[in-house]
Amino acid sequence: MRFVLLFLGVAAALAQDAPPVKVDLYYETLCPYSIEFVIEQLYPTWTLLKDIMEVEMFPFGSANYKADGEGWRFRCQHGDDECHGNMIHACAKDQLKDINLEMDFINCLLSADHPPKAGAKCAGEVGADWKPIEECVGSLEGQNLLHDVGVQQEQLKPQMKFVPWIIVNDVFSKDQMNECRRNLLSVVCDSYTGKKPEACNRHLMKNTLSKIGVSKL
Repeated sequence: MRFVLLFLGVAAALAQDAPPVKVDLYYETLCPYSIEFVIEQLYPTWTLLKDIMEVEMFPFGSANYKADGEGWRFRCQHGDDECHGNMIHACAKDQLKDINLEMDFINCLLSADHPPKAGAKCAGEVGADWKPIEECVGSLEGQNLLHDVGVQQEQLKPQMKFVPWIIVNDVFSKDQMNECRRNLLSVVCDSYTGKKPEACNRHLMKNTLSKIGVSKL
């Protein structure tokens, strides 16, 4: 009898667990709309809801590539500096292997006056080792990493038409993407099937009060 009760208790606890809300972002490092989304929506939402989120970023966008010897040559929408910035992001993703550190680093870069030149400064600010990232950017490894991002992006269905291109839980919806750009926190809270964290409860209360004309608690 005790075993049965224990089993039912464990089963009930497991049933309360829910998968994180997956957010995939395809973007460009010098696109103003990509920058705006990261620093005004993605990063702030991540700081509040990281326990229920799974984020992956793909820095490529409206770029193209062609073989160049053993490596690759890239052409980016906003010029060579953007290709350099995209490769910094691709190398950081590979080298840091810590989504918390990666998010801090990318947010710092995109908040800078000129992201492609802010790598060393931002690495120092967030406690990341800049040297291996810098070496990666100047290497065949960096070219291959950025090429891999481009190949991943080419496999999207539907194909990416502009940036930022945002996919939630592996399903693309134009309406949902537009809502993500307006209020990602709301999308993540609404998409999470488990017990809502306190940040979601505060957000729901704020929206409810706003609808009935109360501006503050």
